[in-house]
Amino acid sequence: MMDLLDKVRRTISRYQMLSVKNRVLVAVSGGPDSVALLDLLVRLREEYELTLVVAHYHHRLRGEEADRDLELVKNLAEDYKLEFIFAYAPEGWWEERRGSLEEEARRLRYQFLEESANRLSLERIALGHNAGDRVESFFLNLLRGSGRLGLAGMPPVRDKYIRPLIELSREEILEYLKERELPFRLDTSNLDPGFLRNRIRQELIPLLKRYNPNLLQVISRTCELLREDERFLEEYFAREFEQRAEFRKDAVEFSVAEFVALPRAVQRGLIRRAIQILKGDLRRITAEHIFQLEEYLDSEKASFELDLPGGIKIYKSYDSLRVEKEGEAEAEFSPRAFEIGEKLVLELSWDFFLELETAWKEIQEFEKESLVGEDRASIFESGGSIAWMDLEEVEFPLCLKPPQPGERLEALGLKGKKKLKDIFMELKVPRHLRRIYPLVSDQRDLLWVPGYGISEKVMVKGDSKKIARLILRLSRKGFQD
Repeated sequence: MMDLLDKVRRTISRYQMLSVKNRVLVAVSGGPDSVALLDLLVRLREEYELTLVVAHYHHRLRGEEADRDLELVKNLAEDYKLEFIFAYAPEGWWEERRGSLEEEARRLRYQFLEESANRLSLERIALGHNAGDRVESFFLNLLRGSGRLGLAGMPPVRDKYIRPLIELSREEILEYLKERELPFRLDTSNLDPGFLRNRIRQELIPLLKRYNPNLLQVISRTCELLREDERFLEEYFAREFEQRAEFRKDAVEFSVAEFVALPRAVQRGLIRRAIQILKGDLRRITAEHIFQLEEYLDSEKASFELDLPGGIKIYKSYDSLRVEKEGEAEAEFSPRAFEIGEKLVLELSWDFFLELETAWKEIQEFEKESLVGEDRASIFESGGSIAWMDLEEVEFPLCLKPPQPGERLEALGLKGKKKLKDIFMELKVPRHLRRIYPLVSDQRDLLWVPGYGISEKVMVKGDSKKIARLILRLSRKGFQD
């Protein structure tokens, strides 16, 4: 029977986890898995000419118990004559977390490991997850609702991270520790049935092993098959994404008509890729979230807004499907005062340039040119708009500005004022673009909503003397890298 060191050597070789002379950060909690990991890597150190650094993160959650974990890891590092680094989590971090306690603890630990590896120029970060952990993750994600990637569980290698124990059972590891007479500590929180993972480990997996004693090997093999499929499909989705997505600085957009014509599997792959690009990962994004989006799309609503974990929002606004990260939406442009005869050119947003050309005109020019009307349409659809105004009663200076809450236009031809919100709905202005829709006002009133119309106040009449023509043009910057 192959001994444990040979099994780990085989795993490292199969997944190309290590190269000769790698510098490795070994994450050691003090539990059995990480202690075995450290000992095994020390035994392989000469063979691979490794430089090993031991890292420990103290979450401040378990009082003296956690202090003893830290002391054990420190002593192990000294016994192996290895460099040792550690850090404490910020005081009271659990009170300010946005996700679950377990998720935030994990995020803080990984942040410490990555920052430490970068600071010390270490090429690998070794984690002590074993086959049992992988199987637990499979069932955890299955019960929560997950696609292929979630069911594939933790990968043997991801970026800098390696898991040399991923093919070992927990029983094999405990037997190894006993044979080597290695000290370790047990985290009592791993026994708390309040955590779903613990219930899966203590109740579900033992039950399923009664149906198949080789459950760990079977599920691990399934995870590998799913991961291989996922790797192939991700390459396909990446090509589709390049062709169909408009990736801007803070958002990803798709044409609704093109998107809904795609097979469901491709739609899901594109949405997941958009979220991953904006959020940085797919944590807490479940299959249920994707199904919810599909229900909204199937409803054929003209517009909707969907909130997802991690500050991700998905909007449908008529012809556009947009995925963006909360807090990184289009900023409003700054109001700009101007005089007639002046030409303004400004950056309306990350995606659009705006040009406003103004000039004084004679009544004869108005009578000649204004005979050709324009259909009502959002400037983001038409690309521009033109307005003729009588500025006799206007309180200068004029101002090009973004919308304000509650604004109304005393629209020409209508009795009373119309809400800007209703105008935007009529023009089918996408929600995420409404906050940067350019308007013209004087010091008292809204005078012009480009693409919709002017205020009754500035209507040109037969005896008008101070006539101005305003031409607004919009241009898109195009795709951004």
